[in-house]
Amino acid sequence: MSLPRYQARLAAAALALLLSLPSIALSQERQSIGTLDSRLSRVERVLDQSLLNQLQRVDALQREIRALRGEIESLNNELNTVKKRNTDLYNDTDRRITELESVNEALLEDSLTGFGGSGGLDETAISPSIADETAGGSQGVFISESSARRGNVDFGDGPVPPRGPLRDAATQAEKASYTRAYDLLARGQNDSAVSAFDNFLIEYPDGPFSDNAWYWQGEAMYAERAFDDAMQNFGVVIGSFPTSPKVPDARLKIGFALYEQKNYREARVILTGVQDDYPGRSAAVLARKRLQQMDREGR
Repeated sequence: MSLPRYQARLAAAALALLLSLPSIALSQERQSIGTLDSRLSRVERVLDQSLLNQLQRVDALQREIRALRGEIESLNNELNTVKKRNTDLYNDTDRRITELESVNEALLEDSLTGFGGSGGLDETAISPSIADETAGGSQGVFISESSARRGNVDFGDGPVPPRGPLRDAATQAEKASYTRAYDLLARGQNDSAVSAFDNFLIEYPDGPFSDNAWYWQGEAMYAERAFDDAMQNFGVVIGSFPTSPKVPDARLKIGFALYEQKNYREARVILTGVQDDYPGRSAAVLARKRLQQMDREGR
């Protein structure tokens, strides 16, 4: 090949190479742009998904907030309703208590005890006596304070009054035993109550409930018209527990028992003493009412 022809081909190849360089560069640039665009698209998709998740979470939180606000409003309404109900209940209770207090003295004055034909309830008893003023009864011996103190009363096989000081505290078993006996009396099961109090007083003769047990057992006996036995119990309360709050009621019930036995002279003495010794107390009011009844009856 001649030199001129070779040079010409070389020149043509160089020219072709020079002409192809821009297209190669352009192709590489396009590939780079395509790669960047793909990466950007992936980033945008990730951001879009993250943003969508955040928006969904925000929307869910807003729904929860709206629901909580609704619950709070509902609770506030219920609270206001409860407050109003409690206020109304308190006002109604206060009104009823005020009314009861205002008529308490009148009711007490109008109430006669012992059911001596008056129809009144005995305030000192749990269950009503079925006695009436025409009923008979044995002329039992009145158990006075002095005889109870001397200890010359025959208690047979039953419990006896304590000889020493009483205990200050009661055991749980002791409280349960007393409560069982008291509940029997409250339900009107008088015979069962007498037996239950017997068991209690035999087992716990010197307990802090001893005076109450003697008294309530006497009430059960009185309700069954066992007036002699009842007076013996009331006499124990008076003689063995002189500081007991049950003493006024015990003296009153002795007066009532004597009245039921038609021992009107002794009954008047006892009831007059209760009236004079406990002014302002319910026992004194009830004693006075029975004395007024006896005056009307000429006894």
